[in-house]
Amino acid sequence: MKNQIKRNFSHTTQRKMVFEMINAGYDLAEKIGRHPLTKGCNCIDCIHKRKRILQPSKKNWKFKL
Repeated sequence: MKNQIKRNFSHTTQRKMVFEMINAGYDLAEKIGRHPLTKGCNCIDCIHKRKRILQPSKKNWKFKL
């Protein structure tokens, strides 16, 4: 029973850490503003740009902005 409680708490703690990291990324992006992809930058915009480079979309979109 005690192990199960610790595991749930650990999962909750890990989830909270992920949300805090995402919020910190948004705050940093808001503070820095628009900028090109920068090595070592952890703002949410640079994170998304790196993700698009490493894992390009496999399907073609019907609509464009």
